Amino acid sequence: MTDNKSIIQEIDKLNFSKTTFEVSIDNNENIIDTLSIIKTKTDKNGKMLYVIKEYLPKVDGSIIQQSYFRNNEDLFYRETAATEEFKSIFQTFVNKDNMIENAQMISYTSENPNDTIFMKYDYKYNSKGKKETLFVTFEKDSTNSMDFTKYNENEKPEFRYLIIDNDTLQKLKMNYLNGKMVESTYEFKEPFRIKISTYDNNEKIKSEVQYLKVNDTIKKVSESTFNYTKNTELIITKSILKDTITKTKKITAHNTVYN
Repeated sequence: MTDNKSIIQEIDKLNFSKTTFEVSIDNNENIIDTLSIIKTKTDKNGKMLYVIKEYLPKVDGSIIQQSYFRNNEDLFYRETAATEEFKSIFQTFVNKDNMIENAQMISYTSENPNDTIFMKYDYKYNSKGKKETLFVTFEKDSTNSMDFTKYNENEKPEFRYLIIDNDTLQKLKMNYLNGKMVESTYEFKEPFRIKISTYDNNEKIKSEVQYLKVNDTIKKVSESTFNYTKNTELIITKSILKDTITKTKKITAHNTVYN
């Protein structure tokens, strides 16, 4: 097993490469409020190694999430903290072939100081040695709960199901064109909602439509568009239920990095 601690220590020594401020704006693009601050570290090839996101504004303490990635941009450690009452740590462990073998999720709350879930990763390959499926089973209840992913011929995820106690809680389907993702459909059971996203040629999100179940009828409740310039991302969301339009902007400042 790879020692995650040593990788984390090396990443911690690196300087931040960029900072992104997510703000809400009015129709004149005046800033109303700061929603989050995201700081990122990358390697010399621009691959993401570390992200820390702080959600604002601070009321009873903000949510802070730290994510560490291997040099192939696979997430291997994520720590989420919300005040002193809650913290969760998720991490994966790879074998000598750099494939994920096991994972664990540890949750700390005032009521339950150490709730740990262990996961086992089982990849299946086709006759050409390409990744076909992934079964993630949970040690406590491996027969009735699993996270299943099917990959396409390019070893990109095609669809995914999360099943807990024989109940399908999440479904995710991804469509590709010329090897690039063009659409994804995410369905959640509780509360029921569907999110359909489209992507541009750089696999950046272009639009997002959300549906909810209202009085046993599935209705479109919001639609968002995403527009990009060099260092900004503008998100315009129309709420159909509330008949409102909100605008948020992500502004990125790049740092000079000497790692």
